[in-house]
Amino acid sequence: MLMHKKYGDMFEINMAGKRLIVLCSIDLIKNMNISSTITKYPFRNIHFEGSAEYGLQGLASNNDPKSWKYKRQFYTQAMMTPSFNYHAVEWTNELWNEMESCWNNLGENYELDLIKWMHRFSNEIIFRISTGVKNDTVISYYKNIAHENNIIVLNEKEREKVEESENFIQSIDTFFKGIVYFVIFNRFMRHYIPFIRGKVKGLLKNRDYLYNKVYEIIKKRRIEIENTPLDQPLRHDMLTSHITANTKRDINPVKHADDDLLRPMTDEEIFGSIIDSMGAGTITTANFFCFIVYYLGRYPEVKQRFQKELDEVLGTKSITYSDLDKLQYCDAIIKEVNRNCPLSFSIGRVNNEKDIVGGFNWPERTSFSIFYYATMRRKDYWTDPEKFDPDRFYKIDESDKYLLEKKYAKNSFTMFGGGIRICPGRKLAMIKLKCLLASIYRKYDLELADMNAPLKSSSSVITICKELIVKFKPRKF
Repeated sequence: MLMHKKYGDMFEINMAGKRLIVLCSIDLIKNMNISSTITKYPFRNIHFEGSAEYGLQGLASNNDPKSWKYKRQFYTQAMMTPSFNYHAVEWTNELWNEMESCWNNLGENYELDLIKWMHRFSNEIIFRISTGVKNDTVISYYKNIAHENNIIVLNEKEREKVEESENFIQSIDTFFKGIVYFVIFNRFMRHYIPFIRGKVKGLLKNRDYLYNKVYEIIKKRRIEIENTPLDQPLRHDMLTSHITANTKRDINPVKHADDDLLRPMTDEEIFGSIIDSMGAGTITTANFFCFIVYYLGRYPEVKQRFQKELDEVLGTKSITYSDLDKLQYCDAIIKEVNRNCPLSFSIGRVNNEKDIVGGFNWPERTSFSIFYYATMRRKDYWTDPEKFDPDRFYKIDESDKYLLEKKYAKNSFTMFGGGIRICPGRKLAMIKLKCLLASIYRKYDLELADMNAPLKSSSSVITICKELIVKFKPRKF
């Protein structure tokens, strides 16, 4: 923000030896978020050589148009189908019941580090959606805590299972935090500068552990499918959908004329998709959920309105997929938290042909950074931008209080990116967030252990919550 204030709406920085043009006005980015594939900005970032060494093979780092289109179609088919939405609600409800029991067993005076629980909760949901397998990371984490606090006693076999679960969670966290080393540092620095070399060596060892685990899952599922008769149905999950794509078992009737899109997926392509899902579905959801809880703790009047909406929409009945669309104030809270504390401060775009931006001619393969943190806090786009106010996203057409939001919010606000590179898992992310928020706050309060403490976070590729200590207490009606 300091550079924006000093240099204006467009300025240049050097990041890891690469030129980056930062844009802070919606007038400068209007051609960068076009949904059509006929766009001058099909890429998110310039391809960096470290991605190959680290083994980044998914959609996020893919700059090959044909390869990206091929992988994206299967990812979208799997993530956007109605059955996935219903499964997501069902599994979120089911897992919340497990976690609720764990928290109640620990007692209302026990201080929870929420980010640790949310990492495991988010991972268990996305792992099940991605692979069809329930990995029990939540109950394993509870058993670890309960064992350390002498609430339960684990035998050797149970301790090994808990340790393996914790190792897997830590591996995912380490892997995605480590990406920045392969973006910022060139190959020479990664392998010859003493401190960096040691860190990179550990990251590559962790990568191998994680990759072996995921490849084992893929190979095991392939064998299961091959041994299942054609007249017997298969379970519905992303991994099964990817393995059966363009085969006799394919459940998707839509076919493309392009022969390049009609072949089955390789294990490497499936792997990239699964890793992307696990990272985005674990890291982003867990951190953003903690940001929401923090803001609800700091603004009790907002929390009270949210709980009133839950009472009116849900009552005491089980949460269904159709209920989530009715939680409009919940939507507004999520968007306002994102405006104030976005997971990603900026979104990259790279042009594949010459273009004019800000009155300047830019050659192809210029790297731009859309600085949404600035556009989401501009006084000419938002009413009282420094104020936390979910009402700016809630039924604003019914009054004239938020004229700026009516005019500018669509183009100055983002949660999941935009254009053809918009996050394909956005619907699933909102389902998980809303379902879990509703499940907790309809019956309980998550009280901040220290109401005056600032949010403990740090930023690199994304903003993460380092710690959020809360107490889990029955709601006072």
